[in-house]
Amino acid sequence: MSEDRALAERSPISRRTLIGAAVWSVPVIALAVAAPAHAASGGALDASGVVLTFTGPQWSSEFALSGQLSLSPVPSSPVDVTATITWQGTGANAGAEGLYLYKGNIPGGDAGIIGWTLRQGAPDDQLHRTFVFGTIVAAGTAAVPTVSSYDGDTTSAFMFGAETPNGGSAFWDGIITIRFSAPGFADAVLATPYVQDV
Repeated sequence: MSEDRALAERSPISRRTLIGAAVWSVPVIALAVAAPAHAASGGALDASGVVLTFTGPQWSSEFALSGQLSLSPVPSSPVDVTATITWQGTGANAGAEGLYLYKGNIPGGDAGIIGWTLRQGAPDDQLHRTFVFGTIVAAGTAAVPTVSSYDGDTTSAFMFGAETPNGGSAFWDGIITIRFSAPGFADAVLATPYVQDV
């Protein structure tokens, strides 16, 4: 049995679970350049223009993406860029690992990043440890849009970090990490913590 399927079968919690009254902290976005997954040859990806916004009920771990990823220097030939998205539960949510990518309610409405192809995971409202999106950047392109959508709406949440039930409440604490990678460029990592205060 695959790891994703095993996680999905163990996770009966609805992606739209609402919880009782809680106070939510403002998310802090941290940008770091980590060891590249591909050998870099002097280039670098820059995710400082990518914005992750929490959008769910009571500021849950539902989130959307907007902005753009920059490439420096501008590539002289097409480049394959990937965005690997993971979620790690923390605090009261330390037992939860995984993300839901929303299955659309209308034809063509599956959640995703506009212009990017889903390479790992699925828009099936099931729990997955990792999602990978990819796009081919044309030669001469300095920036790549990273705008998410769900049911055709770019302001709606397209993904949700898994939660753990505890005493009648659902805890969503965790860190969403997006690693952008491309051959010949140093990776860019966007790590955004989400903390629930009760």
